[in-house]
Amino acid sequence: MISRGETNKLVPVCAAALAAFGAVLAAAPAHADDGGELLNEINATRAANGCGPLAPNPQLTASAARHANDMLRTGVAAHTGSDGSSLAQRVTDAGYAGYSNIGEIVFWANGPGGSPAAAVNWWMNSPGHRAIITNCGLTEAGFSSVRSGSMMTATGDFGAK
Repeated sequence: MISRGETNKLVPVCAAALAAFGAVLAAAPAHADDGGELLNEINATRAANGCGPLAPNPQLTASAARHANDMLRTGVAAHTGSDGSSLAQRVTDAGYAGYSNIGEIVFWANGPGGSPAAAVNWWMNSPGHRAIITNCGLTEAGFSSVRSGSMMTATGDFGAK
């Protein structure tokens, strides 16, 4: 999570997930975005952990889509974009201003392990990502899950105002 004024802190990227990303992106065109499915799975997970549902936010969705597509296109699998952008820069660029708190979760997989359900399972087994998902103070979010061939990337951007 990044509180206002702490833009240099990013959720650490797990080395195991980086290994799962693979070195080569498939050449097939990207499929439709499964961000809505991710939102549904995350809200079910939050309910099971005592939190209310996240309200979908179009600015956070645009930020998440920018990052998921960037990771898919460039192979840069991290919380920092291939252009050097941070979460705070991406949400601000998307028009999400005046936030009090933001957080981001990212996922990438190559092969049959690439699905929204697999992403949520992985996130819930990662302490840093789980902390963001189960933070009841984060009330809005946007999700994007895109794929090209067997490669899938997903981003969830969370916020509170």
